[in-house]
Amino acid sequence: MAAAGTLVLTGGRIWDGTAPGTALGDVAVEDGRIAGAPSGDAERLDVSGLTVMPGLIEAHAHLCFDATPDWRAVYDGDTPSSMLLRMAGAAQRMLHAGITTVRDLGAPTDLAIALRGSARSGAIVAPDLLVAGAPITPTGGHCWFMGGEADGIEGLRVAVRERQKAGVDWIKVMASGGNMTPGTNPFAPQFTVDELRALREEAHRVGLRVTAHAHGVEGIRVAVEAGVDGLEHCSFQAPEGNAPDDALIARIAAEGILVSPTISGGLATAEGTPRWESRGDVVRRIFAAGCRVTMSTDCGIPNTPHEDLAISMHTLQRLVGLPPVEVLKLATSTSAVHLGLPDRGVIAEGTRADLLIVDGDPTEDIRALQRVRAVVRAGEVVFRAGV
Repeated sequence: MAAAGTLVLTGGRIWDGTAPGTALGDVAVEDGRIAGAPSGDAERLDVSGLTVMPGLIEAHAHLCFDATPDWRAVYDGDTPSSMLLRMAGAAQRMLHAGITTVRDLGAPTDLAIALRGSARSGAIVAPDLLVAGAPITPTGGHCWFMGGEADGIEGLRVAVRERQKAGVDWIKVMASGGNMTPGTNPFAPQFTVDELRALREEAHRVGLRVTAHAHGVEGIRVAVEAGVDGLEHCSFQAPEGNAPDDALIARIAAEGILVSPTISGGLATAEGTPRWESRGDVVRRIFAAGCRVTMSTDCGIPNTPHEDLAISMHTLQRLVGLPPVEVLKLATSTSAVHLGLPDRGVIAEGTRADLLIVDGDPTEDIRALQRVRAVVRAGEVVFRAGV
């Protein structure tokens, strides 16, 4: 491995995170950040014929799930120690796939905090993590088993304070029921507007943003009315099928609420079916309305491996009909802006040297992201395959 601060990538194409295409050039790294010019005594890595680009950002992950159909049995069978080790392994696989920043939106709070600290200290080799800890949910609500149950206005305020004390980066709240928790209703709200508004007020008071899991139309409506900062899934589910509300989508766009649509690569197997068409209809309306969107997959849930972001990006491109470069931005520069990470997502002097090197030109064919040849995290080469 090259030591952080000593590396120059030479001879490759560069996509800087914002440009319409690639250009030939070198990328220099010093002290973990992009440097303006190569240093004469730096170690050089020849990436001729490859593309150097910013590392990918995954905006919705669950490192505590194992992506298998029997995820709940695995989860319930874990000790805290075994779960933490499994989370670390999933995080490392994500890094080797070129995902250098991960927002984990649901795991036991103490484990999420410990994993983030281990990644940042260098105790483990993993992406940089943003964590929400245990999602806030009512007693018996969606994902109650993570330890985030809270009820009533004062209970929700206390829940926010507990997470702020623990040191989370975001507050995650389950505004509707979910498909993975029997006994909850994904079509109905789990909290009132007043309850969610109190949660949002408390979070903003301590400098934290709130993102709300919301599948059903009414769950989305309640979250928007309460003034949340983000919506996860935002799928407009209804008992008879997806039921997008254009007026509500327009309000989401007008208020600048961040939409994290959680597109899984596995959705591609439904291409041409009613499921594909209805999901595409919702997501296309979200884009057409001008909503702020970040790339996300909900990885860790069944049949959505943690390292599949690149596959999901190809799925999103086909689902919505976006040019490859626009999808690339969603997982790099655009997500960095929306998640409040100005030090990454682009290749520019002074930014964090999180870099992905792939075989091919992803601005022409996004499937190049699936051919990872090297990954640089904070200036250190952490994965190499054929370079």
